[in-house]
Amino acid sequence: MTRVDTQVRMVLSDLDDSFLARDKRLPEANAQALDLLAQRGIAFVPCTGRPVGGIPAQLMGHAATRFAVASNGGVIVDARTGAVLHRSMMDTQLVSAIYERVRHLNITFDAFVPGHVLAERSRYDAMAHFGIDDANLRTIRSLREPSEVPIPERIRGFEGVEKVTVYWGDEPSRDEAFSVLSSYGEIGVTTSHPRNFEFMARGTSKGSALAWLCEHAGCDVSKAVAFGDSQNDVPMLRVAGDGVAVANASDEVKAAANHVCGSCDEGGVGHYLLRLLGQE
Repeated sequence: MTRVDTQVRMVLSDLDDSFLARDKRLPEANAQALDLLAQRGIAFVPCTGRPVGGIPAQLMGHAATRFAVASNGGVIVDARTGAVLHRSMMDTQLVSAIYERVRHLNITFDAFVPGHVLAERSRYDAMAHFGIDDANLRTIRSLREPSEVPIPERIRGFEGVEKVTVYWGDEPSRDEAFSVLSSYGEIGVTTSHPRNFEFMARGTSKGSALAWLCEHAGCDVSKAVAFGDSQNDVPMLRVAGDGVAVANASDEVKAAANHVCGSCDEGGVGHYLLRLLGQE
């Protein structure tokens, strides 16, 4: 691998199963890489499907972290001030219309609105039986605010919806939900987990967020390095000057990447950065 430490100005990384290990710990190599990025003045950007409030404080408060991308590009914030720099949202009436077409299915319908992830209690409880691994299930449930109130009523008072995550409990529900979602030209559908779909406003992705952020920060995209493992990371890997898939990524993600690093559990992102910057 060619060292381009004088070229790298921004590092963006997915969190779950990419920068964080599968048990949600921060590998030591990744912590070392963060410290080195701070020393070199290179901006680190968590780029996640989580809400802003779901980004670990250990990352959000690190000296290297300059910005954060959440909700798959639905919102971009200044990590130091918390100020929202950019939002891309779906109309609440559109989201409610989609909900009505899939509400009978064995799925969740979790609405990411500014400052909250809204979930229905019955679906929140059913998620425990959807075959989601324990580490991810704990994280997913910890970020949601369950209520008996249906989603259309709960989102009515918000200006828009950043993202909706749909976890499915059986294959017929999966297939029908995907068919319904695919029929709406106003949204883009992706996935971040083998048991989910996620949809945002059409044109919204981690890739569009990377492009917007580079322009905002005056950084050429060729000087951005991005890491990921799932389909929702593919647009980001394709836009970045160097798109890197972790070893545990899907074949689709690896095919879209320029390089493949070690797995999330062994701190593959950190080792890649340390080598890139001449420290390994």
